[in-house]
Amino acid sequence: MGPYLGDFKAGSTVWFCWDTNDRSGASATRTTDGTIKIYCGWGVATVTDGVTDTEDVVTGVHKCEVDLSASGDYQAGSDYAIVLEGAVIDGQTVNAVLAMFSIENRYSSGESFDKAAKMLVNKAVQDKVTGAIEYYDDDGETVLLRHTPSEDESSVTRAVS
Repeated sequence: MGPYLGDFKAGSTVWFCWDTNDRSGASATRTTDGTIKIYCGWGVATVTDGVTDTEDVVTGVHKCEVDLSASGDYQAGSDYAIVLEGAVIDGQTVNAVLAMFSIENRYSSGESFDKAAKMLVNKAVQDKVTGAIEYYDDDGETVLLRHTPSEDESSVTRAVS
């Protein structure tokens, strides 16, 4: 099984390198390229739109790019396998999982994560009178979140307002 490349934003480009070797382990060029197909969730349907396979960057090393904006079949919330089918290397037919990836299908993806990341790196302003804290977007003007602390004898509570 190929490596997991990560969780990508919809419409972005996934790229990775992969290698071909002969029976002795030496780098080798494919005599028949075969086809790189993208399987969604190990279903039977495959996609080849947006796939660019660069042959032999160096002998036996290949670069593959998958443009996720090239087809409506690349959907957020899904996992994908990049599979080489029908290549011939050193006289042998090879079918192999080259890599796996997902599109906005992990906790670290999506709007909530982006907002949390912006809160960590962008401007935040606290009102000295009310204690309210406003966290700003990249433009420095749009407020992403405001929370106001309240306190009692033993704790301070921050509630989103």
